[in-house]
Amino acid sequence: MRQRLLARLTAPLLLALAALVGPTLFGPAGVPSFAAASVQLLPPGSTVQQLTLSDGGFVRAGGIEVTGDGIVVTTRGVSRLIPRVRPGGSVHAVHMWLGTDHQGRSVLARLVGGARTSLVVAAVSTSIALLLGTLLGLASSLAPVAGRAGIETATDALLGLPRLLLLLMLGVLLRGSPAGMGLAIGLASWMEISRLVQAEALRLRAEPFVAAAEAAGAGRVRLAFSHLLPNLSPILAVAAPLVATQAILLEATLSFLGVAGSGEWTSWGRIVADGQRLLPGGWWIVLFPGLLLCATALAVHGLAKTDDTGTRHWSTS
Repeated sequence: MRQRLLARLTAPLLLALAALVGPTLFGPAGVPSFAAASVQLLPPGSTVQQLTLSDGGFVRAGGIEVTGDGIVVTTRGVSRLIPRVRPGGSVHAVHMWLGTDHQGRSVLARLVGGARTSLVVAAVSTSIALLLGTLLGLASSLAPVAGRAGIETATDALLGLPRLLLLLMLGVLLRGSPAGMGLAIGLASWMEISRLVQAEALRLRAEPFVAAAEAAGAGRVRLAFSHLLPNLSPILAVAAPLVATQAILLEATLSFLGVAGSGEWTSWGRIVADGQRLLPGGWWIVLFPGLLLCATALAVHGLAKTDDTGTRHWSTS
């Protein structure tokens, strides 16, 4: 079982590692300070010249030469002087393994930046959905009949709203950062978890170990967190990857629709939106983020697979 779990974790861990070290390995994902027409919309496998500037920007062109007056870029045999530019490094060749977009940005570097966005959104939204869903589900299972009916009615009302419409409203309010989008998705994703937790907690309340705890004088808070919550871990362990997968797909959808913030942070959905306007010529801008989005969703969803290990009841005194 441990080997199967490690195998399922391999792809998500590799994605997280690439997201962390991506800027160092694959270069900047932003728009170049100058990108000649010859390095815009390059197909995969192309090579360009790149120069880092002293102000933190960078230049990409087919050929770059540093002079005392600035830098000279060469495009299709035509040279152009860019004056008053101070280099911050030396000219070096850069391989555009997955090509460039219409602004000369590396598609590979943007994909890595989008991976960081997806991981932040998934982590924040999953944490919020699990926290709210678990607390409200436990509260509903232990509340009197009137309190349980109130929580169930509120949960059903939110479940009845179109999810995308709810996210569009929350996304407009909280789209300033990936964490804000994660908060919006988390606030719209806790209802199913609440229902799962409530149903399992009600089942556990009929078990002998809960009856023994109640007979020993355990209050509702102690009953919830010391006796019920430890036995809810299998359900939460399955629900967490499902919520994370949903969050990754929803963030990409909102980014594609232009709701998930400005261009200050990269998203796979925004890359696809940029590329679909350039089809069929810029097919690689749509293909690679689409494949990566599907592979990531399948890898994270695979963590929700369960193993038949029997039924165990845990209780802390």
